[in-house]
Amino acid sequence: MSSPGTDPASAYSRHVNARFRDFTNPRTPWSRRLWDVGTFLTLEELHEVGQWLDRQVLSPSAVNWLQRSLEARLGQDAAFGSKELRQQLTQCLRSDLTVRSDGRRRLRHVIDVARPGYLDRWAAQVALDEPPGAERAARATAAHLLDSGHSLVGLRRWLGEHSQCSAVDLLVQAAELADKGPRMFSIWVRVNDLPEIVRLADPLPHFTRHASLPGPIADKLRSLDSIPALGAFNYTVEARDAERAVELVSEVIERMRARARFAHSNRHIVFSSEVYVETEDRFIELRVPDRNAAIMSLVTEGQLLDVIPAKTYAAERHAIDDALELAAPLNSGGLAPAISGAWAALEALLTDSQDSDKKEGKVGAATHAARLVACSWPRAELTALSYRIDPERGTGRELSARLDVAETNRDRSQIIADQLRNTGQIPLLRTWRLPSDAAAVTRMNRLLANPTGMLTQVSDYVEGSLRRMYRCRNVIVHGGSTRGDVLDSTLRVVAPLVGATLDRITHAHIVLGIEPLELATRADAAVALASDHSMGPHIVDLLGRR
Repeated sequence: MSSPGTDPASAYSRHVNARFRDFTNPRTPWSRRLWDVGTFLTLEELHEVGQWLDRQVLSPSAVNWLQRSLEARLGQDAAFGSKELRQQLTQCLRSDLTVRSDGRRRLRHVIDVARPGYLDRWAAQVALDEPPGAERAARATAAHLLDSGHSLVGLRRWLGEHSQCSAVDLLVQAAELADKGPRMFSIWVRVNDLPEIVRLADPLPHFTRHASLPGPIADKLRSLDSIPALGAFNYTVEARDAERAVELVSEVIERMRARARFAHSNRHIVFSSEVYVETEDRFIELRVPDRNAAIMSLVTEGQLLDVIPAKTYAAERHAIDDALELAAPLNSGGLAPAISGAWAALEALLTDSQDSDKKEGKVGAATHAARLVACSWPRAELTALSYRIDPERGTGRELSARLDVAETNRDRSQIIADQLRNTGQIPLLRTWRLPSDAAAVTRMNRLLANPTGMLTQVSDYVEGSLRRMYRCRNVIVHGGSTRGDVLDSTLRVVAPLVGATLDRITHAHIVLGIEPLELATRADAAVALASDHSMGPHIVDLLGRR
């Protein structure tokens, strides 16, 4: 018996490949994205909390929750390390982690021992006759690469070279990519205009006037715009790929623009829309990555531009309006305001000082939000699948006819759910989306077989990430720190999840007139009752029929 992980044509390998593509596509909808960071970044966070414990930035209860959740999670990571190494880690997870503790020193050692060869061990696990689940393997390995500093776009480009591999070969190539480590990139940012160039720019070592630029660089930058350039900033950046290097430079440019707003000047700093990556002799767009936090109910319900003055009509302004304003930096703002604002939005909507159950305090907003996301997930996936039916294959004609007369997306998703419950399959269009859609069918079949179990699992993933956002928010607000890989990766993961949460809350308010905490209570009950076929809700009605 050969392993399905070694066969490029097996359903297992196709599933791993498809999910890698989902996880590395910046446009993947929230329902198919990564919902958590990887094992080693979580361990690095745990090691880092020691300093925040000593400074009382984080509470012991928050750290204890992280320790308990990690102990459960590592039992599911087939490639972490040997039995003896796991025992050492378990000892760390049950010990004191303050700065001078033996537990924290031991944790540092265990991380450094276990990290090398992690993806090679995953490749070995996938090569077994009975490999770990394809979904789990893809999530663990893709998260590890992203947490290590690769960009979504850079990994997407790399994946295009290995898209027809078996799962084992893909992970072997991923291990080689991880072992290469970061490189140095020379990036030129063309400047078209800036105020007080003599006093503010000329003294800077990384700024060069256009007339003094090396000839080849001047020629490259000249091609970007028709107007003459004033000069260029040159940054040498260490990164895993060119796209990530440009993202880091984009953050520098945004900080520069933010500082410029404090200067009372009629002139603004104007850069070209692309930068020149000298190291690779190519141009890349200069932009902060889209974090993909979408609240589409504002569009579908015609409320996107229905904004009223906060003071003039204060009585008509709902808490959701304030929350949307707080969360606005999620897609394009700086890291600190994005994380702080997003958490403030969730806390304002999903906690209540009068609630009798105040055991967890403000962090309870993460639990409520996670339940809302979990209950939104089935309809999101089933609706997307309903638009991927091939009417020329198998039962596609009859299924398409039923879908054509469905009045709402809710009805469309029920048709697909019932079809999967009856047959376990649907005829999918053979497009570039097919592997991702086929993987979604597998997940929906698992959901229909064990609704409460799967929804709880999804909720746990999301809650872990949202609690991490809360810890990051405390480090930013109370610790005054905006540095670290944990903060970057946390924002990448949680932005779409916060968007999904606010989307459901906004929809319930506009369409049903339901308040956020009432909706959260409904979600919690729905997860508990999802497997109750006599009294529980239909899988597409977890938050209501509309």
